[in-house]
Amino acid sequence: MRSINRILSKPTTCLLLKTPLSPNQITLLSGAAGILAFLAFLFGTKMGFILGALLFEAFYVLDNCDGEVARTKGKSTKFGSWLDTSVDYLVHVLAFVGIGIGVYRRTLNSVILIIGAVATIGVFLSFFIVMMQKTKDYGLAVYGMPKAPKGIIKKIGGLDKLVDVLSVGDFSIALLLFALFDKMELLLWLAAFGANLFFIILLGLNYRYLTART
Repeated sequence: MRSINRILSKPTTCLLLKTPLSPNQITLLSGAAGILAFLAFLFGTKMGFILGALLFEAFYVLDNCDGEVARTKGKSTKFGSWLDTSVDYLVHVLAFVGIGIGVYRRTLNSVILIIGAVATIGVFLSFFIVMMQKTKDYGLAVYGMPKAPKGIIKKIGGLDKLVDVLSVGDFSIALLLFALFDKMELLLWLAAFGANLFFIILLGLNYRYLTART
């Protein structure tokens, strides 16, 4: 399945190819957009959420651009791959911390802090699986089907296809829609359930491969 953000990143990549920016610099630029999104979420206002969502969308687009620029210029490196995943990890965790605090400041409902923490933990654990995959040079379960380690044949089942759909990379667009319709509290509740369910599915699908001796 093709990510909408992958399509949107193409024009930006064309512009970035005309600049002296390296892929790693673009990765750091995407991280800066993500951190600014986190700060905007903290305000807890509708405009703050919308601004944060727009910055988060910029993060997603630039996150696609760094890899596209690296492949086009032949500058793909293992360090760049690790930097990209680490920045993704940090920004997604910060985003849910920011949204949780922002929604709490708006509602003054202490339950929201718990829901925000649960959502953040789900995101943290999901990315932890991704980082574990990278340590084993194992195909990432993002932007495509999970790939088994070399020498192991992996059958693609229904859950694999579900992971492919859920990890297609358009969460930023969904977040923007929730912000525009002023439904960030609903997003937080959905994320608390969805992020942890995604982690459980991801762990179940990949546990055998992640614990296999290489």
